[in-house]
Amino acid sequence: MITMHASLICQVRDGYTGRPLEGSALLCTLDGAAVRPLAKPGGYLILLDLPFGSHRMTLRCRGYQEEWVEFAVDEGTRELVVTMKPGEGYPFRGPVTRLSLTVTEGGVPAEGKRLWLAVPAPWELKVAQTRAEKGQLQLRLYCKGPQSAVSSGAYLLADGENSEIVELQELMEEMGTLAAPLLRSHGRGCPLMLAQCYRTGTDGQISAVWQDARILAVYDQERQSLAELNLEPGENRRTVVW
Repeated sequence: MITMHASLICQVRDGYTGRPLEGSALLCTLDGAAVRPLAKPGGYLILLDLPFGSHRMTLRCRGYQEEWVEFAVDEGTRELVVTMKPGEGYPFRGPVTRLSLTVTEGGVPAEGKRLWLAVPAPWELKVAQTRAEKGQLQLRLYCKGPQSAVSSGAYLLADGENSEIVELQELMEEMGTLAAPLLRSHGRGCPLMLAQCYRTGTDGQISAVWQDARILAVYDQERQSLAELNLEPGENRRTVVW
């Protein structure tokens, strides 16, 4: 009897619309070598029987920026959500909000900087309990809108210097389940903002597009620094100085 182990289950989404991207449209490499993951409906890619240790998977698709993720493999199954950001040739429909963000450190462009950009979710999620304690895997959430519309994935739990990135697995009857325990405690009313991970280029810049965004949070997870930017419809150019 032959058995196979799913080392990684990855859902790939369009970072602009949030819809799944089917595996047939993607070109994948693993640790620099071409690989063809098992593709399932709903944008799921499955990698089987990977060696234990650290790996890097790179994803390419026409109309999107190249994306890559690093992950560790052990005896369990790692689950990830990856968002592909619009690039040259993406078929936008209707007006958009564009941002060209320059990040500097010590007066020079910050090359290869990993940042999270987060915008308010259309369903408006907030911490509903008096105190969500460090170490909890579940927390009560207030949702302004149908809970069925809430998507799983990465969120910025915006709480000033106490902010953190959380991975929401599901929301059922006002209880949100996280992929990993909270790293910090948070009070009632702290919002959960839809977050995507970006990396600066050699020029220290990030290019991002949204259908509609007025407030943007820029979170440096390594430095635990949070900046808030106001955006206008159309083109925006901003600079963040750490």
